[in-house]
Amino acid sequence: MRIRNSFWAMLGQDISGSPDTFSQVHRAMLALAEEYCPDNAELRRKLTFATDIDALWYLRSNLMAALAASQGETVARDCISRITFLFQGRQPGGELRNRP
Repeated sequence: MRIRNSFWAMLGQDISGSPDTFSQVHRAMLALAEEYCPDNAELRRKLTFATDIDALWYLRSNLMAALAASQGETVARDCISRITFLFQGRQPGGELRNRP
C-alpha cells in the first residue's frame, strides 16, 4: 500500500475507488483492448494485472496509443473519452484539488 493511500485511509477517506468502480473501469478497458487491439498482448497483460484505479488511470495513455495505432485517432479519442467518464472523480490527485 502506498503511503498516500494509507494516510487518506487513516483519515477515513477512501481514495482508491470502490470495488465496483474499479471493476467497471477494468472490464471496459479490457473489452476495448480485446476488441480493437487483440494482437497487443503487452497492453492486455498490463490491464489484466492492474490492481487499483490509479493504475488504470495511467494505463489510459497506453490504451489510447494502441487504439490510435489500430483504429485511428478519432475512434481512439471517442473510446478514451467514454473510459475517462467512468472514473467520475477518481483520478489520482483529485482529492487534493478538491480541498478548500
